[in-house]
Amino acid sequence: MAATNVDFGPIKKAVDKCCKTPEECGDCPQNKCLIGFAQIAVEYATQRSTFRIPRGNELIPQQDFKVYYHEDLNRALVEILCQCQNCQDSHEEECVINVTRMALELALLGDNLPYEGSAFTYLMQVNRLHPDAGARLLEGYKERRNIA
Repeated sequence: MAATNVDFGPIKKAVDKCCKTPEECGDCPQNKCLIGFAQIAVEYATQRSTFRIPRGNELIPQQDFKVYYHEDLNRALVEILCQCQNCQDSHEEECVINVTRMALELALLGDNLPYEGSAFTYLMQVNRLHPDAGARLLEGYKERRNIA
């Protein structure tokens, strides 16, 4: 089941903030840039009023080795996780939330972790495999969700 109740405004704003300046990055072929790809995914879903991006998970650029600002990536990934519908067994790889999460995760962690349709389970997995990044994500998620 793809997400059905997503507010793309905060996602777009958070992803756009991750984008480096032309001075830092030069010309941006968006389809070869992780952040550019995430921007395309959000724009595609918004324009087409869809929550699925056909083959989106297969199209994520794997050769983008730019260093992004971790604080911005963390905020954007927290926003994505907060908008996750926690589909669990009905999770779809082509869901715009998942596709965008995968691009941001690759930029932040350098690899993609399995996602089983649960933001909490994912946060625990990131915390176990990438303790520093996981702690920052968990703290941001708790703060955003107003969890003590």
